[in-house]
Amino acid sequence: MPRGVTGEPKIKMRPELELVLCLASAKSAGNEDRIRKLIGMGANWNEVVACASRHNLLPILCKNFHAIDGNWVSRDQRETLIEIERQLGRNSMLLLGEMLRLYGVFENGQVPAIPFKGPALAWLAYRNFTLRTFTDLDFVVPQRCIPQAVSLLEAAGYRAQFDPLEAQAGEHGRAPGQYAFVSRSNGGLVELHTERTLRYFPRRIELGEMNSRLIPLEIGTRKLRTFSVEDTLVMLCVHGAKHFWERLAWIVDIAQLITTEEVDWALLFVIAAKMESTRVLLLGLYLAHDLFRAPLPKLVLQDACNEKQVQWLAKKVREQHMGISDPSTGVWPRALFRFRSRDEFWQGLRHILRLGISPTESDRQTVSLPRLLAPLYLVVRPWRLLREYGLGLKRRSVTAPATHGDLQSGKAKE
Repeated sequence: MPRGVTGEPKIKMRPELELVLCLASAKSAGNEDRIRKLIGMGANWNEVVACASRHNLLPILCKNFHAIDGNWVSRDQRETLIEIERQLGRNSMLLLGEMLRLYGVFENGQVPAIPFKGPALAWLAYRNFTLRTFTDLDFVVPQRCIPQAVSLLEAAGYRAQFDPLEAQAGEHGRAPGQYAFVSRSNGGLVELHTERTLRYFPRRIELGEMNSRLIPLEIGTRKLRTFSVEDTLVMLCVHGAKHFWERLAWIVDIAQLITTEEVDWALLFVIAAKMESTRVLLLGLYLAHDLFRAPLPKLVLQDACNEKQVQWLAKKVREQHMGISDPSTGVWPRALFRFRSRDEFWQGLRHILRLGISPTESDRQTVSLPRLLAPLYLVVRPWRLLREYGLGLKRRSVTAPATHGDLQSGKAKE
């Protein structure tokens, strides 16, 4: 069973959620015993499957379902899992093929596009493309290369989902949250990210430095390059914190990566410190250790356990998954979580102010202002955030469990 936040009393966890956590954790005799005990406690199979789906952990559940007592899982349920595994595997292999194709398109067009998350992370962290759920493809490219990248993708059969003027944003024009594209043939999604669109980093990322640390990735006969393990870990932790760690799969990614790959821990914390993201990194590492038994160096674990803000944030994440409260509900809880995620007081203040008033495409879709009135978006954004999330001053219980509808949902974030 997950060990829980240091110094916090144990809170009873739903057996279905705990069973999913155990199935996604490193194998051990104690873990297998706990799985059998949870089954004996009457964990509901349908809720287990729905919970795994909600957290993008169905591939791992399917892989490990042989550890489940055969008397508990009916023949029909086993066949359902096998079919889910086939569908997920087929989708993963299709996206892998498309990633390789587009990597070649960018390479031939001399656009330095680096695959991020998706199949690249599945291979790096899991050594298996079918053990990680992904529904789109992500590439990181320099902002200066966006016009050429847009032309290449359009020629490759994709349609841009943003204002054409944003492709010419350069260093100072209006840029979207990401450059999204949809395949004209099958509706597949591709997103391009740049140093300007990755706005949840407290400091602008230095792609030049990151590219100097790229590592090779061999997939069959194809040779690609992707971000170093250390850069990937920082990016994954920033991404998870951006979404309040609402998907357990994001934590499993970190646990798998530090278990599978050799990590230069000194370099990792140098990178995080430069990006003003040390606390965010410690939080992601601690969650991976606490929930999924990922191994951490003793000094790293001590730092995470001794950092009061990391422990407070970890407690909020656990409460969210246990249905007690939700840090993403309400403007004030969201701002407080982001503020306490930053390394220093002034960094936190600057970060939440920037995120609170800098307009996004959602703000522009809500209220369309002429170019001369564009400065008024500084008022539109906080108004939209308040309307969408409320103040969040009242403690709100999150009790609705995942349902089978999640299995059919295409809205789950990767």
